[in-house]
Amino acid sequence: MTTRTADQKPLLPVSVARAALDATRSDQLLYAGTSLLLMAGLRRDEATGLLVGDWSPGTDPQVTIRGRRQARTIRVATAVAAAVDSCLGEEKAGLDEPLLLGLKAAGHPYLFSRLFQARMRDAGLDVTMHDLRRAAIAAVVRDGTPTGYVEAYFGLSIAASGKQLVPTSEEFDRGIVALLEARFAAAA
Repeated sequence: MTTRTADQKPLLPVSVARAALDATRSDQLLYAGTSLLLMAGLRRDEATGLLVGDWSPGTDPQVTIRGRRQARTIRVATAVAAAVDSCLGEEKAGLDEPLLLGLKAAGHPYLFSRLFQARMRDAGLDVTMHDLRRAAIAAVVRDGTPTGYVEAYFGLSIAASGKQLVPTSEEFDRGIVALLEARFAAAA
């Protein structure tokens, strides 16, 4: 018996990932969402499911992602924090309100996807939201980050044995954040 593996789209070059992020810059909300996909490696549903109460801004910005398996809190790049904070502005939103209000509208669960794909078409880029997450994960893996750290940061379960060989310290994500920001933050 043979097993057929699906053809997988090649990983995005860093320059294309940066171009995709830059193509969203003119729309504050779309840029913030895209920043979360590329520089924090979130899934689309994770980004649109964030609530204001999940966001911890400041000098050490963090976000708590809930859902899938269990909640995880990760640090995020200062470029991501700036994009998200600019969307929040001075308004006092309730903790249970969507963090990026407008990317997931009632009756339009895929609004973020549609807006993103339209922007990529306009920019002449063949990039999907998942391509951004894959690019982020690949950058971290290529850098030699321990598997346990990759799993913890991106909410993955890739270890074959199910045992975590490298314990994650409280500071495990600082190196990941620095790498993602250095690799993908487009020059303003």
